Amino acid sequence: MKSALELAMEKADEAVGGAEGIRLSDEQKAAIDEVRKTYEAKWAEQEISLKGELEKAAGADPAAWAEAQSQVQTHMHRVREQLFAERDAKIEAIRNQ
Repeated sequence: MKSALELAMEKADEAVGGAEGIRLSDEQKAAIDEVRKTYEAKWAEQEISLKGELEKAAGADPAAWAEAQSQVQTHMHRVREQLFAERDAKIEAIRNQ
């Protein structure tokens, strides 16, 4: 009888293409690494920019600051999702080469 861990590992192996998994060339690995670094940098840049907007609103009255904080948080979430979706699409394209 297999343990829950063994069953989960078998499912994970099947999900990524069997026990041998997906084999990537060194060029593909380097390209994926570069895409990840690029998009992490883009996200960091956007995060700094958006937090700067929030700091500008910090001097306003509490109600306006709370509204600004809510808007910035929503915008940050959208930007992050968009950037990471682009990143994931590029990585998938590299994997499929």
